[in-house]
Amino acid sequence: MEFPLPGEPCPWRIVDDCCGAFTPGAIGVGIFQAIKGFCNSPVGVNHRLRREFDSH
Repeated sequence: MEFPLPGEPCPWRIVDDCCGAFTPGAIGVGIFQAIKGFCNSPVGVNHRLRREFDSH
């Protein structure tokens, strides 16, 4: 059984698909790392906000 391709199978289509998968993954990991840094920081809003961006 053959499936129809949404576009022509060329190298640029592969690059487009990879970029489409990379962007949501990068955003999701960034949010996860921010939450992880926020949870692992010392008590206090200033420490938490600074630590949030130092977690990765």
